[in-house]
Amino acid sequence: MNDQADAGGSRSVERALRVLHEIAAASEPVSLSAASRAVGLPTSTVARLLKTLESSGFLRRDTAGHYVAGTKILQIGAIAVGNLALYNLAEPHLHELSEYTGETAYLAVPDGEDTAVYLRQVESPRAIRHATWTGRAITTVGTALGSVLGGRLGDGGFVLSRGTPIEPDAAAAAAPITDARGNIVGALSIIGPSFRITEEELASYGARVRHHADLLSTELHILPGTPPRRAAG
Repeated sequence: MNDQADAGGSRSVERALRVLHEIAAASEPVSLSAASRAVGLPTSTVARLLKTLESSGFLRRDTAGHYVAGTKILQIGAIAVGNLALYNLAEPHLHELSEYTGETAYLAVPDGEDTAVYLRQVESPRAIRHATWTGRAITTVGTALGSVLGGRLGDGGFVLSRGTPIEPDAAAAAAPITDARGNIVGALSIIGPSFRITEEELASYGARVRHHADLLSTELHILPGTPPRRAAG
């Protein structure tokens, strides 16, 4: 009986988290019916989950009765990101990269084998620039970011791309960030419209991104309590 109760409770939690993720990640308010379709659950079940999430402050409803992220989930997200050393250390590097290239600079971390999440960005000051992707999870297959996170680097220690499936009109340069054990834990990248970035410029951007990714990696290595880096070989 207890096992059945535990299983039922775990299933309810898993369903609530699925609903919460769909709404928190949406770019616009989500209706009850849309939430139900997104998670593949009956409307009556989703309605009960939404009521609980709303009463606990994780979701709220707008004037049309649609659901958006509530203050509780925003608070948890802000605290979690603020406590992430990589997020904090990356800020000056992103500013310098954006200033040097004139394009949007990103910090991304892996989220599974072929997906990454953009944690932080500094936007290009130009009128035509890459769209804001902070907080988004994207498929990385065929991208510079995906190659970097997968450890597939060019001779210069960075990867360049143009016209990827996810961004057909963009050019990008990315380089890996490693922890003290040499594991790839994230990447720095710049992305901009392909038409205004020459091949020579893109190569120089790649070298610059690699330089800052190396500096950021070193900063991670020397954090207090960090285990020593493994010897090569």
